[in-house]
Amino acid sequence: MHSTTVKKIFLFLSMFIVVSLACDLSVTVVPSTSTAPVPTNTMIPAPETSTQIPASATSAPATLASNATSTALPPSFEGVSVFFRPLSLVLPLGLASGISGNQFSRSEGDNVASWDVTPGHIQLKLEGYLLQGKSHQPQILVYPATGYGEMYPGAFESIHRLTNILYNSGTSISDEQLPAVPFFNAQQVFTSNLQVISFQNGRGVRFLTEYAQYAASANNHDLFYHFQGLTSDGAYIIAILPITAPVLAETSDGGAVLPPGGVPYFYFADPKADMQGYYTAVTSLLNSTSPEAFAPTINQLDLLIQSMRITP
Repeated sequence: MHSTTVKKIFLFLSMFIVVSLACDLSVTVVPSTSTAPVPTNTMIPAPETSTQIPASATSAPATLASNATSTALPPSFEGVSVFFRPLSLVLPLGLASGISGNQFSRSEGDNVASWDVTPGHIQLKLEGYLLQGKSHQPQILVYPATGYGEMYPGAFESIHRLTNILYNSGTSISDEQLPAVPFFNAQQVFTSNLQVISFQNGRGVRFLTEYAQYAASANNHDLFYHFQGLTSDGAYIIAILPITAPVLAETSDGGAVLPPGGVPYFYFADPKADMQGYYTAVTSLLNSTSPEAFAPTINQLDLLIQSMRITP
């Protein structure tokens, strides 16, 4: 990266930190160098050396507008308590059989793929998750916000977008204003069920989305519940949790059966079809679907997120 670009990124980051501090949200954090302890009530896998490599992608249209609402924390949580420094959470009963944790050390350089760049982070995988064989593995990742933003422009942009949403909740938000998974090379083709959520020592935004390399159909193989949040001391959290809707086809295949009430997908038959209209209709349909009709239910996943706490 040219020195001029680096200076611009650091200048932008500095401005972001000043604004965040003014709103009691600090993103000044130093990556932990201590060894992570054994997580409580979790399964520990063999150490890994890199993150999952996502499929490469081009762009896809996404210009839908939504309104972000906010929820309060519930008084208590039921399930299995899990701790993997610095993240603790309560795993709702029936959502997964356990959690495995991995700690990743700092990784950068010319020989490191962009999606593997990290200042050091942890990853919690939900083992025995309610849904199996989907496009994405169910996982929660925790990064130091400042460190990740300094190293990777995609992370910096998502953190910036997230901060804008958290301090302007209730306003109309387009897809282009939503944070994205920094290490995915594909783009969001639609988003729905947008909501600002508080967790034990921070806030974030969740929505249902799908990533693709083209104007893909909305389907249960690729759909996932996406959350991004920030803590008051600068931890940056990303959750990727597969979810299915009763009104979507199970796969993106042209012959996949569309459930009654679903939105027909015409792209394969006509590449000039009104795909923006299609995504608008899908978004409206998912927004009007009861949260309890999804699997896992949206409420179940919200409780998982709301139970989270990051400790120094």
